Amino acid sequence: MALILGLGFIALLLINVPVSFALIIASLAAITYGGIPPMLVGQRMTAAIDSFILLSVPFFLLAGHLMSRSGIARDIMNLANALLGWMRGGLAHASIGGGTIMGGMTGSAVAEASSIGGAMIPEMIRAGFDRSFAAATVASGSLISVLIPPSVPLIIYGVVTGASVSRLFVAGILPGLLIAAALIGTAWLISVRAKYPRGPFPTLRSFWAALRSSIWGLIMPVVIIGSIRYGIATPTEASVIAVVYALIVGMVIYRTIAFRDLPRIVLDAAVTTGIVMLLIAGATLYGLIITREQIPQSAARMILEITSSPELLLVLILMVYLIAGAVLDLGAAIIILVPVLYPLTQQVGIDPIHFGIVTVMGLAIGLITPPVGASLFVTCGIARVNLMQGSKAVLPFVVALTAVTLLVILVPGIATWLPSRM
Repeated sequence: MALILGLGFIALLLINVPVSFALIIASLAAITYGGIPPMLVGQRMTAAIDSFILLSVPFFLLAGHLMSRSGIARDIMNLANALLGWMRGGLAHASIGGGTIMGGMTGSAVAEASSIGGAMIPEMIRAGFDRSFAAATVASGSLISVLIPPSVPLIIYGVVTGASVSRLFVAGILPGLLIAAALIGTAWLISVRAKYPRGPFPTLRSFWAALRSSIWGLIMPVVIIGSIRYGIATPTEASVIAVVYALIVGMVIYRTIAFRDLPRIVLDAAVTTGIVMLLIAGATLYGLIITREQIPQSAARMILEITSSPELLLVLILMVYLIAGAVLDLGAAIIILVPVLYPLTQQVGIDPIHFGIVTVMGLAIGLITPPVGASLFVTCGIARVNLMQGSKAVLPFVVALTAVTLLVILVPGIATWLPSRM
């Protein structure tokens, strides 16, 4: 069964079948071969998506679309430019800083790469930045959104493993800020060497004007994180609060969203939700097969013969993630790899929250590495450079991201300290 599942999945990917459909079709073929009653297929797939926590996915995605459409992204970028634009290569730092704030709204790296890239990459090119550097900077900064709440990949990890999504959300804050600092430092070193321009030092008046215009956008992540952190709302309830808030801001305060715009916005969020749900439903069939074939137990025996050190084990897993992330979508990679690796981490005493953060950080790097590299592909398209040029420019950022992930592996408290305070 496992051989049919693996070969079938790879063959379907090679002929460009979408990942979710490839996973379901390959699983169905393996189940049929293994003689598992077909009636279980529909039951398992339905039960997989019949989850209270998964209700947060469409609402968080809808809130992100509403906030992006309202024009808040523009004001957030103006604030980031006021804070960081005076440094050498200021626009690059502003795109990363703005992406850090926007990550608390979109929850999707590709959505953030598209929205911020559309606003910042043309500005960077007009200011004299290299096109490939502009694409690499924005793409790298978009990865912060998979850690800063609300993060769809963290929700998927929580569903797959049963880990607390509330604690995962809180755990992603410090690693996300560390990534932002590392990316800004990397961009600054490149900017100094290339002598990229810097903006004027902000006056108190200009800073206050930028802060005042962006205040409604800054409140959004505070509402989400604060309500979860202090037990006011569950992640699912916080997602509904986020939608109501985004509607009020877009339709009443900014007045950039009309009733006629809502069907299109809802449809966009629904399409993305459908993709996520299909992945999770397919993961159930996949999990059924690997459980029957005892693949996690076999993998555990093989790896534990190499090492029983939690840190070294996570480093080995990170190497797997760097390869898998380059060829698989982030959500699909979590669904395929975590059921195999999670039982192994439990045998050596790795905290599920710590493992979740390392998993998302490691696999997210694949969003800016070819051949998949979805975020880099989007920003290269906006900057009008080929993927090869973008891949060369993004290499220093890949090194910085890998270094931060290794730091989180060696110092688990970076991921676990805030959740332990809940």
